[in-house]
Amino acid sequence: MTPPPPTGTTEVLTDDECWVLLASTDVGRLALRSGDDIDLIPVNFLATDRLVYFRSAPGTKMVELTNAPRVAFEADGRDGARRWSVTIKGTAQRLAFDSEIEASGIQRLASLEPTEKFNYVRITPHSVSGRRFASVR
Repeated sequence: MTPPPPTGTTEVLTDDECWVLLASTDVGRLALRSGDDIDLIPVNFLATDRLVYFRSAPGTKMVELTNAPRVAFEADGRDGARRWSVTIKGTAQRLAFDSEIEASGIQRLASLEPTEKFNYVRITPHSVSGRRFASVR
């Protein structure tokens, strides 16, 4: 295991490191435009093949994604004595074909919320950035 960086040091992560960390967790936050405002919504997700997938029930989130598909997505976690955060900016698109849904693997992702979610969404990144830093606790 790599020792933590000195206190106060922030490490900029490579794209590869960002994707490895994203694959290690399954809860993130989706930022999307909602009229003149921005909403931040927790979602279960799957990161694979440098894409992010999540499921959604019908409703406002899906309407807003259709109207304004440019989104930001963030996930964070702990890596030993260090914390990390990865941010993606990209375009969200509802998957329209069973073959896309099956190939993504998103159907196997367990949801933390019991509602049925039959909308499958892919975020195609335009940019990926990440930071890792020493934990204060």
